[in-house]
Amino acid sequence: MPAPPDKPRRSARPPETGWELGAGGLTKVAWAVLALLLVALGVVLLLAGYMGYGGMILILAAAAAVNLF
Repeated sequence: MPAPPDKPRRSARPPETGWELGAGGLTKVAWAVLALLLVALGVVLLLAGYMGYGGMILILAAAAAVNLF
């Protein structure tokens, strides 16, 4: 049985042009929409009495809003 051909190894370094996704991969509009949706969801959950979940969602909204600066 013949041995399989060697595959070229990929570099373990990050690409020189940057990563595909992440804070730099999404537009500011996408981060703004995400932050607004999370704020709305957090407020709805707080009004419904889910204090822990609502607070956590608001913290996530703040984390998404950081990418707008």
